[in-house]
Amino acid sequence: MFEHLGVTPEQSRVYEVLVRVGTCTVDEIAAELPDLAAGPVVESLAALGLVQRRSGDPAVWQAVAPDLAVEMLIAAREDGHRRARAEALPLMELYLRGRDEQHQDDSGMVEVVTGAGAVRDLWVTLLAGARTEVCVLDQPPYVSPPEDHVALEVDTRARQVQWRVIYDRSSVELPGRLAEIVHLVAAGERARVTPTLPFKLGLVDARVAVLPIASDGVVDKVLLIRPSALLDVLISTFDLYWDRGIPFTPRSVAGGAADEVADPQLLALLAAGLTDESIARQLGLAPRTVQRRVRQLMDRSGAQTRFQAGVQAMRRGWL
Repeated sequence: MFEHLGVTPEQSRVYEVLVRVGTCTVDEIAAELPDLAAGPVVESLAALGLVQRRSGDPAVWQAVAPDLAVEMLIAAREDGHRRARAEALPLMELYLRGRDEQHQDDSGMVEVVTGAGAVRDLWVTLLAGARTEVCVLDQPPYVSPPEDHVALEVDTRARQVQWRVIYDRSSVELPGRLAEIVHLVAAGERARVTPTLPFKLGLVDARVAVLPIASDGVVDKVLLIRPSALLDVLISTFDLYWDRGIPFTPRSVAGGAADEVADPQLLALLAAGLTDESIARQLGLAPRTVQRRVRQLMDRSGAQTRFQAGVQAMRRGWL
């Protein structure tokens, strides 16, 4: 009980005895739990505020009500977090000072991380500390296999961390990528697609950004950007592309639309600029089937071009 809040198994056992029995002396607790050194454990529980001496009889102990006890433990943990963040500031200054010798910029807000392994480790570390939201501009090339990325995203969402991802058309065109995106959206990711993105980007809690740098089709270097004017610009860039992106709506992952012409997956891929051939590969359809549906969609919406058909689909709420 309460182990995840720093209470040891031994402390939990003693606390549970006091909750069950009501009041006990140390000797009575020792009789209930003969394998424990009851005295020191009771004193440690008192230091945590989980037990207290009964008024008028200092030899008798009683448990603090569990609802109050858990709130005290949570408050203590939150206070510890605040102190840890405060203590990290002077350490950060030392860290940045040491990084100066490794060509860190003068502001100390941009750090260069080199090497594919170091880049992966950095992203894993940042996601492990994510608390509210991860925002990504997604386009090839990738540092790690897609299944590794999916596992990391699933782990963070288990902690109620939200994900917003904008996929570049080149990403969606990769074999099997659409199925992966559909799976992630079904699991809770909010996703949009766009014909082009300016660069790859990862934002964690709007407090730090990772800007990958690709060379010869390989990402082996990233810029780690901390709170600064540059970080503000990157956040604004993400928001701009998010507003312009084509959504993968919940209907897109509902197992197929009743109206095959206005199938949200087809509409999203069409509006993102994929060719009929690419759409056919992603949806597992024949190219002639896609061509027929696109033609029907253009006729229904009164569009003269494929792009206009995508725009009309958005305006009419088909996406």
